[in-house]
Amino acid sequence: MTTYPPQAPGQGADFLNIMAQLGNVYTHSFQSSAQELWMSSTRIVQEHAARAIVNAAQDCMAALARNAVEIQQRSFADIVGAHQQALTQMGSAFTKAVMAGATPQPYTHLFAPA
Repeated sequence: MTTYPPQAPGQGADFLNIMAQLGNVYTHSFQSSAQELWMSSTRIVQEHAARAIVNAAQDCMAALARNAVEIQQRSFADIVGAHQQALTQMGSAFTKAVMAGATPQPYTHLFAPA
């Protein structure tokens, strides 16, 4: 069995102080690392969230623009179709009016003695 030489009361206290100082050094290092990790992680999350919001807004605007173009094209096609239908009806009415005016009318009553 090994026996250690007895230590004076001051030597044990010095060892505890040294250990406490070493613990403080590591504590400051760990705190600094943890704070840096927390801050950098927060910054990364903020950057990705901002990027996601911007991308979502841009995608939404692009989808709204495509939707507006599609509806505008359909609306224009509907207006053109209605215009063609109106012209067809007007042409038909004009043709009927001309044809009705071209049929022989009994104008003999104009030449009859009064």
